[in-house]
Amino acid sequence: MARFLNGYREAAQRLYGYTASSEQIGWCAPVYVSDTDAEARAQAAPHIEALFNKLLRQPFQMIFPPGYLSAKSLKNMLSHKRSVTGQEHTVDTLIEQGIMLCGSPDTVRKQLVDAHRLLGFQNFLALLQFATLPGDLTEKNIRLFAREVLPALQSLTDKEYAGLQTEAAE
Repeated sequence: MARFLNGYREAAQRLYGYTASSEQIGWCAPVYVSDTDAEARAQAAPHIEALFNKLLRQPFQMIFPPGYLSAKSLKNMLSHKRSVTGQEHTVDTLIEQGIMLCGSPDTVRKQLVDAHRLLGFQNFLALLQFATLPGDLTEKNIRLFAREVLPALQSLTDKEYAGLQTEAAE
């Protein structure tokens, strides 16, 4: 994500002569908050894994029709994109890769503050219901996020953003 947002900032500066502020940057991620990290992972796991392993799965030919990629591009892409090669996602790998935010309120708050420091987003779209997550867990997630996590995000500005990190993008 940092690579794409840094690319946007670099293009804004180079092509249009302005510095893109955090107000112009948005990020969206699935989020699950529960009382403890272990409880959050256990409750979210079957639902986030269903989303990434079943509901978002498409045949390779649908994503990359024949002739869409050169042989060199295909080789490079396959070496970097595990989801295309059919490897199953787990809640742990999704969290480790920064695709999903999951844990206790303190953990999720820290994940978001750290992500803001790196990415500099001002607009965050939290996917608080995903795939097969039932109503009771969705409501718990929404309430904990709103009460325990959201207040920490509302005060974040460009002051907390570490700045354009071109090395992180490579």
